[in-house]
Amino acid sequence: MRTALLTTAAVLALAGTAAVVPAATTAAAPAPLHENLRTLTPLGAALDAEVDPAADRLYVSSSDGTAHRLTVYDTTTGAPVGEPVELPAPATVMALGAAGTLYLGLSTRIAVYDTATRTVTDDRLPVEGSVSLLAADPGQGRLYVGNQAARSVTVHDTGNGAVVGTPVVLPFHPAGLAVDTTSHTGYATYVGGTVENGSVVYRNILNAVDGTTGRLTGTVSLGTTALGSMGVTVDPAGRTGYVANLAAGTVSVVDLAALEVTGTLTVDGNPKALAYDPGTTTLYAARTGASSVAVVDPKAGTVTETITTGERPAALALDPAEHTLYTVAGGAVTQTVRKTPTPTEPTPTQGPTDPTPTGPTSTARTPTPTPTPTPTDPTSTGPTPTATTPTTEPPTQEPTAPAPTRTDASPTSTAPAPEPTPTDSTSPDGTTGSTTGGGGGGTGSDAGGTGPGTPDGTGPTGGLAATGGGSTLPVALTAASLAALGGAALILTRRRAAQEGTGGTTP
Repeated sequence: MRTALLTTAAVLALAGTAAVVPAATTAAAPAPLHENLRTLTPLGAALDAEVDPAADRLYVSSSDGTAHRLTVYDTTTGAPVGEPVELPAPATVMALGAAGTLYLGLSTRIAVYDTATRTVTDDRLPVEGSVSLLAADPGQGRLYVGNQAARSVTVHDTGNGAVVGTPVVLPFHPAGLAVDTTSHTGYATYVGGTVENGSVVYRNILNAVDGTTGRLTGTVSLGTTALGSMGVTVDPAGRTGYVANLAAGTVSVVDLAALEVTGTLTVDGNPKALAYDPGTTTLYAARTGASSVAVVDPKAGTVTETITTGERPAALALDPAEHTLYTVAGGAVTQTVRKTPTPTEPTPTQGPTDPTPTGPTSTARTPTPTPTPTPTDPTSTGPTPTATTPTTEPPTQEPTAPAPTRTDASPTSTAPAPEPTPTDSTSPDGTTGSTTGGGGGGTGSDAGGTGPGTPDGTGPTGGLAATGGGSTLPVALTAASLAALGGAALILTRRRAAQEGTGGTTP
């Protein structure tokens, strides 16, 4: 049975090793980076929004046709801060200046809202015409005003309200306005058609206005599509401008230093308002025909994600510190946060693990050889039957034929060894052998039966006894069994010879 157990343990160990298979992996699908956090609904329909990252405040102007308000929200909780402020006219456009000053475009004039005192000062900057666009450069103390009725762009000094230089008059009313706060330059777009050679030709132009002098410093042609260049935004670090071409379904990429078009991004759904996040190098384009905002990777030139908003998004406000976008659409404001992207790593699927062999499996994989059953102890009094070396049989005690007394070769032995009686026994593990085979003393731990040994029990252990929990190879077991059987046969022969008076000595 020991042989069977050892063989089984070895097979299990080998099978366990062979069963180790690397776990299969699957690539996890990229998760959306943007999530709509909440929708802010002021009294009346939202017209425009402006965010103050330093104060964690969002300002939303609204109107229901008769009442016009300015509502302040906490950007962290989305809760209104105080009661809405009544306005003398609808604020269709807004721009945040320095020292907590919010400029409100009230049609024919510009009012100022003091964020600290929550008060409104009307007629802060009078305008001849109608205010359609506002953009501020707090660092230089400049406010750019797009005048629809006058078809002009005017630069104002926010310190005293005076006009810087003279208004820049355009062939058509300005459609988009933005400021590069690094170079202190404003950029305004317009689109209009003229008759050339009997046909109407549309011109889409980006104009550069110097904030220091208020003068026009350059123009860039953006194509001839009707209803073309509308919204514009600027990447100050890269000196790059982006212009939305509504009817064409594209966004023009402009090198602002060279004033030339360097590329075109495809953004369907009639893009209009634009916003750029320099921290994540992400471009946002409000798609008025798709009720959503396209997330654009300018370097890859692709739309990577779509943010669902209300109907016909018309204005965007960006908090670059928190990478949060506010979209005015459907009379409300959608607050969208950009989540921190996680590395895409393979996800391990089900698979077997490498078992750590213990107990019998571990010893079966690396068997420990057991010493052969040939005794070498010089003090042993037991016979050592071998095939080549004659052995003197110890005297046997028979009533009819007393054996002559002889001196044993061992100096430490004074008593005759008991008569070995060969007995075939079957150990519990199913191996047939002799309990007296191999000589020596001690008790076999799993061999079944007790073999004779020296009087002090220090003789060699029998060949079928386990040694310290180690494993015995089948070859060693077989050799021990044959040696034991040979020894028993030799003893039987000597006993028969002793009974016949032959002296009991094997020549």
